[in-house]
Amino acid sequence: MANKVLRNCVALLLSANTLLFLGCSAPEPATGECSPIIYQHVVRLNPNYSIFVVKINLADPGVSVRVSAAGPPPHGDSVWQTTLLPISEIAARDHYDIAINGDFFDAKATKDTEGAKTGYIKGKPAAPVGMAMTDGRLWHQNTARPYLEITSFNTAKIIDAPGKMPDSAAKQIVGGGQIILRNGIAIKYQSSFATDRHPRTAVGISRGGKCLTLLVVDGRQPSHSIGMSLAELANEMIQLGCKDAINLDGGGSTTLVYRDPVTKQLSVLNSPSDGKERSVADVLGVTVDSPLPETN
Repeated sequence: MANKVLRNCVALLLSANTLLFLGCSAPEPATGECSPIIYQHVVRLNPNYSIFVVKINLADPGVSVRVSAAGPPPHGDSVWQTTLLPISEIAARDHYDIAINGDFFDAKATKDTEGAKTGYIKGKPAAPVGMAMTDGRLWHQNTARPYLEITSFNTAKIIDAPGKMPDSAAKQIVGGGQIILRNGIAIKYQSSFATDRHPRTAVGISRGGKCLTLLVVDGRQPSHSIGMSLAELANEMIQLGCKDAINLDGGGSTTLVYRDPVTKQLSVLNSPSDGKERSVADVLGVTVDSPLPETN
C-alpha cells in the first residue's frame, strides 16, 4: 500500500489495503500516488463508514477508462436506449477490471423503490438521465445536466455548461447529478437529497485531468455504514486530493466491482443497500494491463 501521512487520528491496519480509522478524517494523499491503480478500503467507527477508493492514473498507457450501456436497446421502442443489467455482468461482458455504477436513470413502468423490492431489475427498458457517450458515439443527450468526459487524449474533465455539446475530443461520457467540488471548493446544496446521508458514488479529478478518483461509500446500514451527505462526500474528495468532483447515481445503485488479482474473478466489494446488486443503465469501467492491488 502506498505510504500515507496520518494526522490527528488513531488508525489500525486491518490488512494491506484496509484501514480502520477511529474518529478521524481520511488520510492525506501522498505525493506521487496514482500510478497506475491505487486501492483503499477505509472503515471508520462512531459513526460507521465503509468507504472504497480507487485512484486511476490516466497517463499510464496500460490503463483505459470506458463508459458502457447496460443491455441492448429494446426492439421497436425509441424511448429507451438500453436495458438494465447488473454491473458485474456488464463488467464481465466488456472485460473490465474495475467498474462502478454510472448516471441516474429511468426505467419503464418503475417507481424508485429501495431494498429487496426494487423495480430496477435485469432486462427492463431504461435510459440514463444525462449525457452518455461510448467510444465517441453519443447515445443519450441531455445538456442540462453535468457530466464527466474522458477525451481522446485520455484526460478527464467535468462539464457543467447547460446547452453545451461535447467537442470533437470527447471519447467517453457519463452523466451525473451534481458537481460537488470545483477548483478545490465544495459546492453547497440545500435539498434533502443533498443533506441526508445516502450510499454515494462519486468521481474526482486531479493532476490536470490525469488522475481519476472513484469513491464508493455504503449507506442505509447503521451497523455497517451510514452513508454521506453531498457536503461530506465533497470533503472526502478534497482530502483525497481532488480538484473537481461529480456525484453519480447512488442509493441502491452504488456498487464497486473489482477483479481479484489472484483468482481473476469479478466480485462486488461493497455492500449495496438493496441487499443485492442492482441493475443499472450504464457504468464507468476500467481495464488495466498490470496486476491490480490486492483487496485483502
